[in-house]
Amino acid sequence: MISPISNASTLSAVHQLFRNQNLLLETMKRLATGRRINSGKDDPAGLISSERLAADIRALEAESRAYQRVNSNANITEGHASQLSAMYQDLHTLVLAGSNTGGMSDAEIAANQMQIDNTVASIGRFTEDATASLDGLNLPSGGNADIEALYNSSYAAAASLRSGGGNDLSSGNYAVALTALEGAIGDIATSRGMVGTYQKNVLEPQLWSNQIAIENLSESYSRIVDTDYALETSLLAQAQILVKASVLTLKIANQQAATVLQLLS
Repeated sequence: MISPISNASTLSAVHQLFRNQNLLLETMKRLATGRRINSGKDDPAGLISSERLAADIRALEAESRAYQRVNSNANITEGHASQLSAMYQDLHTLVLAGSNTGGMSDAEIAANQMQIDNTVASIGRFTEDATASLDGLNLPSGGNADIEALYNSSYAAAASLRSGGGNDLSSGNYAVALTALEGAIGDIATSRGMVGTYQKNVLEPQLWSNQIAIENLSESYSRIVDTDYALETSLLAQAQILVKASVLTLKIANQQAATVLQLLS
């Protein structure tokens, strides 16, 4: 019924216009924020799932950062051990040279002994640094203590070569000294192998596994909360058309009421 007092068509058109404007605003919000879920009312179940996924992602990221720190500490330990290995090799060469008593003068032997003393002092410092770096590792089955014992036994072999030590060049115990240094070189190689095994078989696989899990969880999270721009742009065009149609419908409804009043005049 058309009435200048109560126009049901106008009320219906206003209500539909309001609904279509809300649809347009919601679509524009999703496009502007890049999020399909901007508040709990948008998708309550989806919001709960996305929050759980976000918590899982944050936990994995924190765990990965911890593993990365341990891996960095392992690299530091490897660096110290690599330098120790080179210095033990230098000692081995100096002892071999010193054992050649027929081809070296006393002054040359003394110079070699001084170089040995300096090298042993450097080995002591690097051994302390390498031992301290083990605090950042947590090797299984007491690996930290085993590596520290290897460092200490190696240094003990080197310390015996210092001036006044049981195996210095003046002692003439070249065979014993060389055997001790070969053992030290082997001990350092063993310690490096233990650290490298821990990195290769524990740290790196765990980091890789976490990265894959983070990627998969992030994809699931994105599917829930992120805007599908292909869908939303089509919905935007649809909402714009509906708003224009609603405005036109409201105009027609108002014109109908005006027409009734003209009939009465």
